[in-house]
Formats: sequence, C-alpha cells, structure tokens
Amino acid sequence: MTEPLGARIRRLRTDRGWTQRELAEPGYDRGFLAKVETGSRPPSEEMLAYLARRLGLTADDLRFGRPPGVTEELRASLDEGYRDLEQGRVTLAEERFAAAGKRAAGYRLDDVECYARFCLAEVKWQQFDVEGAQKELEHASELSEAAPPWLRAMIVHRWSGCRYYSGDAGAAIARVEEELAAGPADADAELCLLSALIHPLMEMGGLHRAQRAALDGLRLARAATRPDFVARFHRQASQVWQATGQSGRAEQDLTEACRLFASVGFDRDAARCRWARGYLLRRLGRLDEARAELTSARDQLAAIGAEEGVAGATLELAEVRLRQGEPAEAASLVSEVWPLLARDVESLGEATGLRGQIAQAEGDLEAATRLLREAAEIQTRASLHGAAVSTALRLGDVLRQRGHLDEAIKAYQRGLDSATGP
Repeated sequence: MTEPLGARIRRLRTDRGWTQRELAEPGYDRGFLAKVETGSRPPSEEMLAYLARRLGLTADDLRFGRPPGVTEELRASLDEGYRDLEQGRVTLAEERFAAAGKRAAGYRLDDVECYARFCLAEVKWQQFDVEGAQKELEHASELSEAAPPWLRAMIVHRWSGCRYYSGDAGAAIARVEEELAAGPADADAELCLLSALIHPLMEMGGLHRAQRAALDGLRLARAATRPDFVARFHRQASQVWQATGQSGRAEQDLTEACRLFASVGFDRDAARCRWARGYLLRRLGRLDEARAELTSARDQLAAIGAEEGVAGATLELAEVRLRQGEPAEAASLVSEVWPLLARDVESLGEATGLRGQIAQAEGDLEAATRLLREAAEIQTRASLHGAAVSTALRLGDVLRQRGHLDEAIKAYQRGLDSATGP
C-alpha cells in the first residue's frame, strides 16, 4: 500500500527526532503542519518544496517517497544487468531489468524506467525476438523525454534495427535521419545515430550516403565519451571501408572495435566483431582464417544466447564452407539456423540464395533457379539492393548454364535495375 504524503512527512520528521514546530518554523506554523500530516490539508507546492529542503530532499523525492540515492542505485543495477546480458546471463539480466523498472515506475523516475524498458528490449533483441524488442522500445520511447541524449539515440538505433530486420529499410533510415536533422544533443548521441545509418544505407545501394556517415562519425568518435558507442561505430564503418577497397582500414576498425567492447566487458558485441572480421576475411579470399574466426564467433554467440548473431555467423560460415568445396556441410549449417531466419528478412534472403548456390554446386540447376528467384524476390521487396544485385547475377549465370538465354538476360537486367536503386 502506498504511504500517504502526510504520513510520510510525519515519519521523516519523527525519524529525525523533530517536533512539528521544529520542522514547520519559520516558514509555516505548527498547526498547519499538523493538518498536512493527518491528511486533512494538502500542502501547496511552495510548502512541499520548503519541507523537502528542511528534510534534505528534493520535492519529488518527498512527493513520491524516494529513498536517498535510489536513482543512482537503480541506474547502477541496470548497468550491471546490461553487462550480465552481454556475458550471457540472460535470465539474471532480465530479472534485474524488470525489478528496476518496477521500482522506477513506483517512484515516478521516468528516465530510469525508460532505461529499464530499453534494457528489456535488449533482452528481446538478443533472443532474436524482433517484434518483442520493438514493443519494448516503443514503451521506452513514451518515457524518453526525461532520458539522457545517449539513451534516446540508442532507442532510435535499435528501433531502426527492428524495422530493418522486418524488411522496412526505408522506414529504418528515415527515422534515424529525422533524429539527426533535429540535432542530437551531444557527440555520443550523434555517433550512435550515424552508426545506425551505415548498414541499411549500404544494403539499399546508398554507398555515398553511408560513406558520408562514416566520415562524419570519424570526427565525432574523437569527442565521444562512451567506449561502446565508439566501438559500435568502428564495427559499422568497417563495412564502408570494405566496399571502397580499403580492406586494411576495415580490419583495423574491427580490431579496435573488438578491443573497446572487451574493455567494458561486452562479450556479445566483441563476438559480433569476430563475425564481421570473418566476413571480411571471406571477401578477401582468406577462407581458412575466415572459417576459424566465424566458428569462434558462432560458438561464443551461442554460449551467450545471442540468437541473431548465431544465425548470421552460421550463414557466413556456410558460405565459406561452400567456397571450400563442401556443399553438404554448407547445407547442414543453413538447416541448423533455418528456424531463426523468418525473424530477419535480410538473413532469410541470404540463406535462400545460399541454398540456391548449394543446389548449383550439387548440379541441381532447376532447384538453384527456383531458390535464387525466391531470394531475389525477398531482397527486392525489402529494398536490399546490394544483395539483390548479387543474387540476380547468380540467377543469370544459372539460367545461362541451363541454356535459357532470354531469361538470363532478364535476370541480368534485373540486377542492373537493382544496382541503380535509391
């Protein structure tokens, strides 16, 4: 049962050994305070502020019955819970977040409750529950007016990721660009938003815009104060350097990102950097190194319970094994994570296309044609122009191999159309 305000004032007064006159005077008389304590008269805002000062509290601390230091205590609990989540203690983290959120709501600490809701969204994100994460993020957004700039930016970052995974890359980009146009309050917030732009822009064919975001981020990274935000930026920017032929710079960024994440105990994100490095090594043709890095990343992500990362690293590993001449193992790897893929349009399109490549390697050109067409449809609907171009080229090659030249030309043309998308 919630303690009435008058009873709370009386309890705090008696805890200090004060009489009513000692608390009330010189601003108010003892009789008026007595009526406030019994609940027969509500205090004015001016009197509430006066009594709070006398008791060494803020007016809201007194109004809502907040114990001294509770805000700092709850924030510290959420910070610790986030490290638990990053290190795979998912159940413990979720319990911390729920308990802190409940207490924050009771004390009307909107900024802390917002942080708790964001952390609960991170649990859903780690479990690859995109819809559940988005719901928690929308709840957090309702409380975000009181939140610090870095947290508001991270809510938008993750919301954008949810929309992207759901196949709506345009909405993902538009939301982030809207926040950037509003003028983020500090370097951390702006860097977070720029990091959120890079991958969806590149997948929609917006390499020049992604490159601008990466260059702007380099400037901001020097002024940012949060190591995890700087690390996340380096991981995302590495994609731009890869796409522009700067593979050495991309590898340096991934190494730095991994170091920064490890320095704050963010094992999940450090493992995602290893996944990204495996992707880079595969692109460079260093397949044995890529296989080792991706296997390590997948195993680490599985141990932490990061299902989205497991799916992505496993798909990348399957592509490496296909290139190493092991289509049966590649097919087995795709099958392992297939149940997860419906939650992420990008991975679903990638996996369907990979199955098409496996069928081609095994000589089943009819199945390869069907699967590559299906992958192209998924990627085109989701405006994933970069992936759609690659799939269209593979489809054209298979059709040409089958002697279907007119259809092959149409597939190549479709790839050209995707390449000139927005």
